[in-house]
Amino acid sequence: MRRSRHNSALQVQDDWPIRKALTLSDVDITHPFLTLPRQPVETYILVHLTQLERDHLLNREQVAINAQDDDTGDVYIMKLKWRGSYYNLIGKWGRIVRSKGLDVGKEIKIRWFNGCLHFSVPQQQVLAVPPLQIIPAPVVHHDQWPIKKVLTLSDVDTNHPFLPLARRSVEDHILVHWTPLQRELLRNEEQVNLNARDVDTGDIYVMKLRWRGNYYNLIGKWGKIIRSKGLGVGKEIKIRWANGCLHFSVPYEQTVVPTTIPVIHQQEEWPIKKALTLSDVDTNHPFLTLPGKSIEDHILLYWASQAREQLRNELQINVNARDYDTGDLFLMKLKCRGSYYNLIGKWGQIIRGKGLQVGQEIRVRWDNGYLTRTNLCAVVQIRKRFHLRLLMLVQYMAVGKFRVLPLKWTFICAVCSLCVELVD
Repeated sequence: MRRSRHNSALQVQDDWPIRKALTLSDVDITHPFLTLPRQPVETYILVHLTQLERDHLLNREQVAINAQDDDTGDVYIMKLKWRGSYYNLIGKWGRIVRSKGLDVGKEIKIRWFNGCLHFSVPQQQVLAVPPLQIIPAPVVHHDQWPIKKVLTLSDVDTNHPFLPLARRSVEDHILVHWTPLQRELLRNEEQVNLNARDVDTGDIYVMKLRWRGNYYNLIGKWGKIIRSKGLGVGKEIKIRWANGCLHFSVPYEQTVVPTTIPVIHQQEEWPIKKALTLSDVDTNHPFLTLPGKSIEDHILLYWASQAREQLRNELQINVNARDYDTGDLFLMKLKCRGSYYNLIGKWGQIIRGKGLQVGQEIRVRWDNGYLTRTNLCAVVQIRKRFHLRLLMLVQYMAVGKFRVLPLKWTFICAVCSLCVELVD
């Protein structure tokens, strides 16, 4: 009996649901903090905290937690801080980096157990990335492009020109070639001048790299580059660092996504899918977080330029949202948060009405001027879909641009009701 309990305890200790390869910013002792992705933290850590502690985090406050180093047995009092799309572990992290000799590429494993955060970085671990060495950048062949990105709607917006680049890619392939002084300058002043060369034309621009927490923005002459190269949504930009300069290329032979906006015909097409997290179903602070790229590629793409400009300037805009499962309509707001968007308004009512829980999948699309949602995993039956389409027709004619006479309206309702009975 004792042996079985001991074996089960060992099995629990071997379970590490959160794993991360350390990046350059994770081991920077001048600004010590460990960045952790949002969904794993909410799934495996926040579920063990009290409601009061979770409320503190959502209010942009920080929560003190005990953290144990399972490799040494040392216990630290640290703090967990919410940063929107990710969390930071701060406090004694700089001391941990120095004492354990942590470096880029080492893997840290994290779990929550017995009211305490446990972490481990085995010393016998083989580094996935060699230690940082300050050496001149080698000459790179033109076919080696470690950073590639398909341009989105916000990337080619000349009214607010900037190119956001993923933090991990910039730190692994650009900042690794910088001197410690340059990296410190970027941390303190949040932006650094650099030379950028267009490999396609040979033109050189003086641009700026700006740190924005979970990503970096390339600003300066980006608006001029968009106009001169005719960049559009769907084109791929390739970036590398070589010989003290940032190089980029957008080959002219690439095809651009058609400017004519396609109309979604199939009701089964749900381009945005998300498993609900703890913060998504919190009725005390009700909002649904959606990734920025998905919103820009599958929702904002269908909007008029005036609506996109309003969202850009005011950071929020009213939208009509339809629950595809019930046909209910809600007036909600889409709020821009930088690298992600929040859907607010009636979200708390939706959580309670549908009984949403962590792990359920929500599917979202933009269709005929409505933000449409469903949390059903199965495809909606044809009978129900036809019923909803008829209701949509009636509601559209009721609130549409043209007026309907009372007699005509009565006739339309009678026809629609008869059709529904025939389908059922």
